[in-house]
Amino acid sequence: MEAKQKMSNGDVKKAGKLAEEAMTMSDMLEKFKSELESAGQDDNAEFNALRLCSQDPYPGDGEKAEGEEAWLQEHSYTDPAWIMERERDPTAAAMEAEVAQVLRDTGSHEKALEHFTLALELDPGVLDYWALRAQANFTLKNYREAFRDCISVHKDIRPVAMWKIGGRVLSSLGQYVLSEVWLRRASRLTEGNDYEALLLFQQTRIHRFYDPLTEGTSVQVRFTKYGRAVFCTEDVAEGQELFRDTPLVSSQTDDSAKAHPACSHCAVSLLTAEDYFGMDTFRRMNKAQKAIIKKAWPKVTAYPCPHCKREKYCSLECRTHAWRQHHCHLCPSINPPAAKLYDFCAKGTTQEKGMWNSMFSPMIMARIWANILTRVKELGVKGEPTKDQWARAKEPYRRFLGFGVSGFVKQIPKMLKIMQAIFQNTEIKYKIDELEFERRYYQVACNVQSFGPPCVTWHEFVAEFHRTARPGENHRRVAQEMRGEPKDVTFGGLYALQSSLNHSCDKNVDVMDAVVDGKPGVVIRAKQPIKKGGELYTTYIDTSMQRPQRRAWLYRAYHFWCECQRCKYEGDDCSICTQCGKKARKDSPFSVCSRCHRAWYCSPQCQKVAWKAGHKKICKAWPTN
Repeated sequence: MEAKQKMSNGDVKKAGKLAEEAMTMSDMLEKFKSELESAGQDDNAEFNALRLCSQDPYPGDGEKAEGEEAWLQEHSYTDPAWIMERERDPTAAAMEAEVAQVLRDTGSHEKALEHFTLALELDPGVLDYWALRAQANFTLKNYREAFRDCISVHKDIRPVAMWKIGGRVLSSLGQYVLSEVWLRRASRLTEGNDYEALLLFQQTRIHRFYDPLTEGTSVQVRFTKYGRAVFCTEDVAEGQELFRDTPLVSSQTDDSAKAHPACSHCAVSLLTAEDYFGMDTFRRMNKAQKAIIKKAWPKVTAYPCPHCKREKYCSLECRTHAWRQHHCHLCPSINPPAAKLYDFCAKGTTQEKGMWNSMFSPMIMARIWANILTRVKELGVKGEPTKDQWARAKEPYRRFLGFGVSGFVKQIPKMLKIMQAIFQNTEIKYKIDELEFERRYYQVACNVQSFGPPCVTWHEFVAEFHRTARPGENHRRVAQEMRGEPKDVTFGGLYALQSSLNHSCDKNVDVMDAVVDGKPGVVIRAKQPIKKGGELYTTYIDTSMQRPQRRAWLYRAYHFWCECQRCKYEGDDCSICTQCGKKARKDSPFSVCSRCHRAWYCSPQCQKVAWKAGHKKICKAWPTN
């Protein structure tokens, strides 16, 4: 069963909407221009996906590389390439290479390979010939021969081009760790200035970690110049399910937790009849009315933490899992400093000066750190963990990229102190300095997806109540006391696959609540037909805003200038022609598109040109605030 879609997938987007309500359009534009000008003076403020991505090896890569090397030997990839011995003739070799390149450029790859081979046989000391033949073999998917060509040149003199070809061969063979080794070498030889080497490395890493997640689906994660992106591997129809996902870590938002009890571990609704009707109302009802409610309301059994009573779960299984994963570090009865975190969350507020200023709960950050400590313990660590052990424990969270303005922690110093106190009081100490706090904060802010159970106890009650309703005063009284649908159960979670979706102000997929493997999660469905190879887009913000506001908030939160189809063919206001950029006189504003009211034109001709160029595709009555 699936419920309504969630509007956005991040805290920053929602927080931006709240702040925007207090701003005029001119305030928004001035603030945006100021930030944009400031960013232009600081290259580090510009979004650069490759700059954000590390090439550091993962823990355990050494052992995996040994296994991949054994596979290469077993399949005869490590034997040197064979070439026929000929009398050395550099001039003839150069001519053959030239012919080969012409053939290659015209698509005659097999003929080109023959001539590259002849050039190599006539002058085997020219490294470029080895690289050219390796590339030709790779193009023809002769992976064994291509790799043999690469290793035939000693690594100390092997050119960058051959390191890249070897890396691509290994990636194509699924030998991802060795592929990263080769591509990392190519990047270092060029001091990080070879864009192709950097991109190939990240593409390999994406295949390594995301292909297992997309197996059996109609999508694939790829690395583009903008970072991770999700693409269709087949034509997709409107409404078609693309994939389902479950969170790696999650926490109920504080305002939701106060209004709608739910399992702290899996998000299942724990709303009781007493919670819904209110104890005062429930006490005033007679026995017959209470019996009607009791019969229709599904049985709810909550299992609180036996130590602190601060957390509730839907089952002993969830309670046990939560304890093992994170609560053993965060339970106030075990770790008293955590009581301050629970006290703040119990207030149900998203803003408190010096303490917190986000829609997601700080509990999700605490659970990330607690999960990392659990993984450290699972490694059998005794004493102070080594750098490698810390890296192994943090590995699951490396895929979640976060980017934001440094210094944010100074706005919420009280929460930093709470987290520091908590994780200095654990069995294994975790240092939470300002850099670590901000890194995790932006990791959550840029990737968190709101979700909840598609069906809560109230839905089941209403269905059963109407099914069993009988004429009479008692049923009528119960119906009168119903206060409408309760507040949603809203959790924030980090999803490995869903978080790879990029933004468009005209999204083509819906992220919806769903039951995944028996627990609440999300399902991604096509909002419209999508062609094979098309990218999937969600939305990060409230897209009912005008273009200047949307772009300002996206730039502020994610440091990118939105160039989606909608932003390209909508305008800012009546003072500038959306098509040609001509400025209007103050006493004669330009006419607005009568359908979407999001574009302005200086003439019918400009409107016609814009319509044909792309405005037609995005012109519709968009929701407004």
